[in-house]
Amino acid sequence: MSREQILANLRTSLNVSRPWLLAEAERMPHEPPPFVLPAQDDLVGQFIDELTKLEGKAYRVGSADAALAIVDRLIEETQATSVIGWDLDQIGLPGLLELLTARGVKPAVADVRGEGRKDRFQELEPIPVCLSGAELVIAESGTLLLRHGPGRPRIASLLAPCHIAVVFRHQVVRGLGEALALLAQRYGSDIFGPTSNLTFITGPSRTADIEMTLSLGIHGPPQIHVIVVEN
Repeated sequence: MSREQILANLRTSLNVSRPWLLAEAERMPHEPPPFVLPAQDDLVGQFIDELTKLEGKAYRVGSADAALAIVDRLIEETQATSVIGWDLDQIGLPGLLELLTARGVKPAVADVRGEGRKDRFQELEPIPVCLSGAELVIAESGTLLLRHGPGRPRIASLLAPCHIAVVFRHQVVRGLGEALALLAQRYGSDIFGPTSNLTFITGPSRTADIEMTLSLGIHGPPQIHVIVVEN
């Protein structure tokens, strides 16, 4: 069965079940789920603590210049000459384009749709760094929530071995329920309008499927660096 046939079958199934799904969603309670951990005054600090427990790297900085210095160091360490990333205006870090240009680092075209998909993936595979922002940051689990769409390709957080994410203090929320409530407030029923999914990233990719041995980087980047800009 071809990819087009599979997608057509899925669309048909969704169209049949959509009225029931909408009715069930309306019937269910709309209160956010309870928080997991006690409230903390410093949500950024809580996020950093939780991410560090998961073997992720977090950096708390007070300015865009300090954030750029960390991006610069990580690019030097990985010897990247290209990055797979969100459109730079979607990341929102002033000076990022100038930094990449000065280093001779070219943002790769991350569109792998249509003809030549396999060849395009093979071209992108050697690139060592992916660069993104985030929609929200969940403090009590050390999680990045990414909403994909135009200028925000999914592979910008999945393909390269080193994922650098730049986020801002105002994006940090306490728990999952608060994050989902904010998404509903922002986008309503159009939350998946321009995109196919949301991605929740909690630390480096890990699995213990084989003989219960923990391995990093099997299903995504083994390294994740999150830069939290305070101002």
